[in-house]
Amino acid sequence: MFAVMLQGVSIGFAAGMTPGPLQAFLLTQTLTHGWRRAIWIVLSPLLSDGPIVALILLVLQTASDGLLRAVGLFGGAYVLYLAWGLWGQIRRGEIGAPAEGNAPEARTPWAALRKAVVINALGPGPWLFWSTVMGPLVVSAWRDSPAHGIAAVAGFYAVFLLTMAVQVILFHQARRLGPKAIRIGLWIGLAAMILFALSLWRDALLG
Repeated sequence: MFAVMLQGVSIGFAAGMTPGPLQAFLLTQTLTHGWRRAIWIVLSPLLSDGPIVALILLVLQTASDGLLRAVGLFGGAYVLYLAWGLWGQIRRGEIGAPAEGNAPEARTPWAALRKAVVINALGPGPWLFWSTVMGPLVVSAWRDSPAHGIAAVAGFYAVFLLTMAVQVILFHQARRLGPKAIRIGLWIGLAAMILFALSLWRDALLG
């Protein structure tokens, strides 16, 4: 069970560090309004992912082992694609704060949370991620033991939400810390994504 939970933890960290629409909204809200308003956005995946996860796991639960292996290979390629985009962002130095005038508006914490839920649910990220990366892992773990599947999901969300919460604090201190701290975090996320993509390919090829 520990190994499965560790996989969920590593995926959660990589997912939390992967730039996307939700992370961009989190960044702009933190830099514009401070951590007290932005911290509620961290909870948005818990509200938006439920229907997505249920539908995808229902489909994957009846899939054959061969299909799950093929999905694992595709998932590894997708994670490497995300890592490539992140590497390009680091190389180009695109880690600064956006202009305040372009920041999405959300006048209350609840309004920010509602907007984050919509952004996350309508974006392709959760659908692709759960169908190609996390979904096959949970299905495989569940087939071994329901406790293993629950451990994988618990480890993923615990670290995923914690990673985004830490980002809120870092973004809140960005003016004092400068871009160096964010750059270090992006490099760590990049390494985690590459290692996990390789582990996906290994599991898919070796069964």
